Order: sequence, then structure tokens, then C-alpha cells
Amino acid sequence: MFYSSKHALVYLFPFLIFAAQLHSQTIVSTTPENRHAVVEEFGGMYCVYCPHGHQILADLNAALTEDLVLINYQTGPYAMPIGNDPDLGNDYSEALQMQSQMTGYPAATVNRRVFPGLEQGAPGSTALGRGDWPEAVTLMLEESAPVNLAAEAQLNISTRQLELYIEYYYTAGVAAETNRLHVGILQNNVLAPQHGGENGPYYQHQHLFREFLTGQWGHIISNTSEGSFGSLTYNITLPEFYRDVWVDPVNIELAIFITEDEQEVLNGVTVQPELASAFPADVNLIAIQAPVDICEPALTPSVRFRNDGNAPLESCTMEFQLAGGGTQSVSWSGSLAPLEEATMELPTLLTTGEQSQVLTVELVNPNNAEDPSSFNYQREHNFTVAPSVNGSFFQLALRTDEFGYELYWEVIDALGTVYASGGNEIVGETNGGAQIASPNDPGAYPSESFVIEEFFLPFDGCYQLRVLDDYSDGLCCFYGNGFYRLRRPGQDPILEGAAFGALEESFFSIDFAVTSSEELIADTPVSIYPNPLQAGQPLTIQWPEEIPSAYSWQLIRTDGSMVAKGNEFALPNTSSLAAGYYLFQLHFAEELVVLPLIIAQ
Repeated sequence: MFYSSKHALVYLFPFLIFAAQLHSQTIVSTTPENRHAVVEEFGGMYCVYCPHGHQILADLNAALTEDLVLINYQTGPYAMPIGNDPDLGNDYSEALQMQSQMTGYPAATVNRRVFPGLEQGAPGSTALGRGDWPEAVTLMLEESAPVNLAAEAQLNISTRQLELYIEYYYTAGVAAETNRLHVGILQNNVLAPQHGGENGPYYQHQHLFREFLTGQWGHIISNTSEGSFGSLTYNITLPEFYRDVWVDPVNIELAIFITEDEQEVLNGVTVQPELASAFPADVNLIAIQAPVDICEPALTPSVRFRNDGNAPLESCTMEFQLAGGGTQSVSWSGSLAPLEEATMELPTLLTTGEQSQVLTVELVNPNNAEDPSSFNYQREHNFTVAPSVNGSFFQLALRTDEFGYELYWEVIDALGTVYASGGNEIVGETNGGAQIASPNDPGAYPSESFVIEEFFLPFDGCYQLRVLDDYSDGLCCFYGNGFYRLRRPGQDPILEGAAFGALEESFFSIDFAVTSSEELIADTPVSIYPNPLQAGQPLTIQWPEEIPSAYSWQLIRTDGSMVAKGNEFALPNTSSLAAGYYLFQLHFAEELVVLPLIIAQ
């Protein structure tokens, strides 16, 4: 007997194997066939180029259908969840990626075979870069397979009971005295973030690996001579969750393959279970779809749901509430056939004063009856409300990691206007994750250094801080302990972070901005002249007393965009300024002075 424990549940798998001599072949072919390509992909939700790899495999799958077995392992540093992101990982893939000797993400093996000249890493390694996957798959499909596989499966989506029957037949002998059979549980259409590649929080992850029913290195097959036959039967109850991912029985698939020892894959198949439902009325809440970070204190979520009953779904009730608030409800009516999906928008919810919020939704009373399932009708959605501050002058404190040149940041408004920025301009142009930055790029920060950037936001409203990393590993924690902290001078951080992928975006808002010349000038004797001035004239700062030993300045248009910035060693060059009204921001000795400047026609 084989036991596996997940989420405090124990699953019993009886009847693992029957002797070949006791059963004859019924579903497996005894005619020699070519191999199927078993592609085991390694990546993560913060991996920038993983979506491109997914598309390559999707295109191959569309062309090859039954000839391809796809397994998507979320593993390594780009798969480690940050904040409220779900854990899509597993207990098995770390050993497999080490075995492949991969050197970057995404990578994949094709039948765990060495393809000389195509290795991603050292000669003799099995990991392949995404550009070489199609060629390796084509080469594999041309080879004959020494063993054939076939399987049938049935899955009751109401009870999560899975029955699996497998047969294998050796059409040729193999060198190894023992082979190993592997049975992997995969899940399709998993709605979860794919931050790498900017695919948002509701990316559909396909062929996501969850579990090996046969353990890390498979079930041993001891008779591998030509003409050998074997069969196995599994009867298991799927868990409700694998780590943070709810198990959706409708989207389960099985990857079954045989390896020679623990390495090369001899053949494999993918099986989609036949589905059945035990209940006439059963509504499944697939997902709550809503932003994870909002600027205004209002949320308008959508609910995606499915009929998991064996009769049409004609009505249900949606009950929802924010944590700490009262329960509200709306009714849905229509007609959904079994396994058909629908989406409904909920009324707009006004959030409370807390920055971190939780929305809970329950779907109840399908067809005016009690919901028979206890595991598929409720979901939670975690989101944050942008902090609001009073003031216009900000500081961004940065601690770079061992690769300071990989960092870029900017502050933008809803229209994408950039009000302040800093760091490697090449990273900003590529939007992070391109892995092309160098220490010599314009604006690049030094490594393992502390930097304070200061900027002025002239209008009230919503802004977004975008922090980008060229290598998609953020500022922490693999190559130093860096961080960013946005704050008003002398106050606690408004936004802060360290661990992220290629890009982290966070909203904040200001409800007060200095806009009139009377407020700008305040009570300070500092002045600039000439004012107005002609383009090209030098601008001079008139200090009433001793000139400060250090100061910084920014020249800002009235739309809030920055024209230029500098310090006491570099005063503004006005030669290229268009005629109009500007703001000259001067910061010295913990003081901020903003003065109007007019460029004459």
C-alpha cells in the first residue's frame, strides 16, 4: 500500500499492480509504435520568458495532439510565492531540475534525453532552452518505442474519486533489467498570477504538475523483456488542495510514462478522465476576479462559476462580504448545462479604512436546493487599497543588491505620464526581465549602495510606483538584501518592498498638492532670476545668506512631468526650453521650496 499525506488528509491507494500473467492485454497495442515526446518544463510565475515557452509548447501540442505529453513544474526561485500569491509548487521537481543540470528558466527536458549540441548547460546535460524544444521533440517522435502504454480513467467530480487503469506492453527488450512507471496528476486552467511577462493575476496555467502517485522515482517494473505485459489499477480520492491550489476535478489530467531506471523516458501518454457527477444541482465557484491593488476605495468584482451538477443549473444565490462588514446577496438565474461556465459582476463594494482587505463570496441554493458539496462553493480574494497621504514632496529610499545596475523605478499617473524616475534607463525601456542590463548603462545604480531619490508631485490624485528588475529576481533575497521605501520626509514608509520578480507595481494617492504661486513661494527669501527669462539665458539662484553646502533641484512642467534635475554642481540649461510656465523645485537643509519660472516668448 502507498500513502500520501496532504493538508492533514491521508489517501489510500489499494490494488496497485496485478501480475502480467493474470491478465491479458485489452487496451494497449502490441504493435510496435514510435515514441511520444514527454516534455517536462521548469519555470515559475515570476519567470519573464515562461509565457513564451508555454506558447511554444501550446503550438506544438496543437499540431501533435496525442504524440505529446506536457508537464509544467513550477520550481526554483521564480516559483517561490511572494505576499498573497499562491504556491504552485510541489514536492518533486527540485530533484528533477537538478538532474537536468539546467542553467536558466524556462528550461525543459524531452524524454530526459541528452541531445548533443542542444544542451542548455554543460555537454551531457538534458536541459534544453526553449528555442531548441521543437527540434528535440521532432527527433524524439522519429524513434521507435520499446514499450507501448494505454490507460483509462474515470473521475467523479462530486466526490473527487479517481479510478485509473493502466496497461503496458514491451514490443522490444530493453537493456536495463528494471524500468520505472510514473503517474503524475496535472491540473489545467489554473487561474493564478504570471507576473513574469506581465500576464496579470488571472493567467491560465496549463499542465500544472501537482503530484506523483508513484513517488519521486516511480514504481519498479521488473520484467522488461520483449512481449512482457503488465497492468495496474489505482483507486484514489483527490485532495481538496495541493498546497495553495484548489483541486478542480474537471481540469485534472494524468501524465503516465515509463523510464529506463530514473533517467530516459521510453514512452508516455496523457489521459483525460471521463467525468461524472453524483448530484443534480451543484454550483462551483471557480474564481473571484478583481484587482489586487486599487486606488479608489471601491471594488467591483466578478464571479466565475460552473455547473458541476448533472442537470441544468437555473438559479443560485451569491452571498458576499468584506471582512468585518455585513453580508450582501444577489440572485442569478439562467440556464447552464452540466460543466458550462458563466461570469456575473457583483455590485460595487465600498471598502473600509484598512489597507489590506479580504472579500469572501459564497454560492448557495443551486436550483433552490442545498449545495451538496462542501469544498467548491466558497472563495476569498485578497486585495489592497492604496494608502493616501497629504503632501507633494516624496523620497524613495533604495538599497541595491549585488547587481544595482539591474534596477529601475518610475512614478506614473493613470495616463502613464512619468513624473519621476531613476536607475538603469535600459531596464525602463525593456520593462524589466530582459536580462540585458550592464553596469555601464545610463543611470545605472552602484551595487550594494544606499540611495535617496527625491521628487515632487504637483497634483492630487492617484499615482503608481513601478519598480523593475532586469534579472527578474527583485532586490532580495538571493543576491543581497536590498529594498525600496517610498515615504514623505521624516515619516514612515508609504510603500515598501524587496522581494519581487521583474516588476512590482503599487498604487498610492495624494489628497493635497501645492498648485498656486502663493502657496509655492511660501515665506522664503530664496529667489531665482531673471524671471521671466529668455531660453538660453543662465538661471541664477539668489540666496539671502550663506549658500548651502549641498542642494538639489528639479524643473517641472505644469502637467507634472520632469524636464531636468541636478544639484549644486549642475544648474539648469534653459537653451532647449519651450516658452511657458514651469515650476522650479529646490530642496536644501530639510526644506522644500518650489518657485514659479516663466520662459518668455
